This record gives sequence, structure tokens and C-alpha cells, in this order.
Amino acid sequence: MTYLVICTLLWGIQGHFIFHPVTVDWEPHHTTEEYEIVVDESAGIKSRGYILNSKFPGPVILFFTGNAGDALSYAHLFSELEVPSVLSNYRGYGKSDGKPSEKTLLADAKITLQMVRERFPDRSIILMGHSLGSAVAIRTSDSNIAGLILISPFRSLAHVANRSLLRLVPVHLLMRHKFDTRASLDSVPKKVLVLYSKKDWAIPAKETKQVLKRIAHADIIVDQVGHNTIFWNNLLSIRQWLEQNFEYSINHLFQIDED
Repeated sequence: MTYLVICTLLWGIQGHFIFHPVTVDWEPHHTTEEYEIVVDESAGIKSRGYILNSKFPGPVILFFTGNAGDALSYAHLFSELEVPSVLSNYRGYGKSDGKPSEKTLLADAKITLQMVRERFPDRSIILMGHSLGSAVAIRTSDSNIAGLILISPFRSLAHVANRSLLRLVPVHLLMRHKFDTRASLDSVPKKVLVLYSKKDWAIPAKETKQVLKRIAHADIIVDQVGHNTIFWNNLLSIRQWLEQNFEYSINHLFQIDED
């Protein structure tokens, strides 16, 4: 009976474990502009995010955060990449309306991608995601996407959960928000960069290695830092990968402002 109660509880409250809507009260970077798009006209729900470096050369990055990040908190990092970047906020995150779910995250990502294509019609588009956002990026990718940058990607949330104590329950049956990327991994673009850490506490390196078996052509960066530090710690390497693969350059030196 206790086991059944635990399973029922996990089914009902899992959204509280998966999604942690965050809003930061930060001053936007000087190259940042806010955008607003309607993602559910019938309910009047709008998604609100940020566009950086819109007049810079290079491809355009559409970025999806982890499960507990306001896109605005990534603005400084993307300002240093010096390519046009669109930072998307899930429903309930940042200034976006509504409540998050797997269905709404994936649907809104498609709408945001269409907005990016209309805003930058002649640019290559790269989808980038960190942790949970890596699944959104993979699932949103289509034949016209030029590249993917994936930080700590995973096969599905069930696979991640099965590496914890939750393996004692039938997680694959209980998950309502599966974020299963496996069916999409066979059709990712030719240009893929995967970053992961051997010390990642949230998405174990063994899980990301399972993803890499399906995308053997990916370029790989392996680090030894924590889950939330991988992006920052490899900013220069990401920029170099972009320049090498998309044939553009910035004429001044790359520097990180530590103030």
C-alpha cells in the first residue's frame, strides 16, 4: 500500500520537482533588448525573453535554459559570445506568463524558433540548451537548423531519475514530463557541440555518454566542474567552435569582464 501511495504521489507532484520557475531582478546588459510573443492566443499567454547582439555577425543562437534559470541570468555570458542570441524563458519563468509543462515548453519553443527565423531571415540558426534545455533544443531541431550546442544532454528524464533512488519505482511509467530525446537524436544537424562534466551532479556523465553514442559525429568538450559551471568555464571554447564552423570572425580580442 505504501509503495502505491509513493507512486501516486510521484505522479501528482513531479512537476514541482522538475520545474523551478525563477525570476531575477537584474539590470539587462546594454546589448540586450526584450521581446514578447503570444504563445497561446486563446488564453492570452505571452512568452517574454531577450535578444542580444542583434547587429553582430555570425549565426543566431536560440537558447533554452535549465529547469531553474531565468534567461536574463545568462545575458552576460551571451554578450561575450558576440553573436546574435535569443534567450527564451519558459512559461512561468522570468516575465513569461503561464505554468510550465513538457507540452508547453516544446510548443512554445517552436513558436519562438519561428519568431527567430522571421527576425533573422538570412542567418544560420543554432539551437542551444543547458540540461533540461538540451532536451528542448534537440526536440525543437528540424532540417533547417544549422547546428546544436548541448550542455549536459540526456536521453530522457526517466533515464536520469533511474540513476538515483527513484530507480526503485517504475519511473518510465510514472513520468508525465518525459523529455525523451531518443527519437530525435538520429536527425540532429551535422554540426553538434556537446559539453559535459565528469563531476556533474545533476546529469551524470554516463548519461551524456549514452547520448553521444547516438550522435558520434559531435564535437565534445569534457570538463571537471559542477553542473552549473560548465557553460561559463567553456565560454572561449564555444566561441572558437562557432567561429570555426560558421566562417565568421570578430576583429577584436575575446575578453571576459570579471567585474
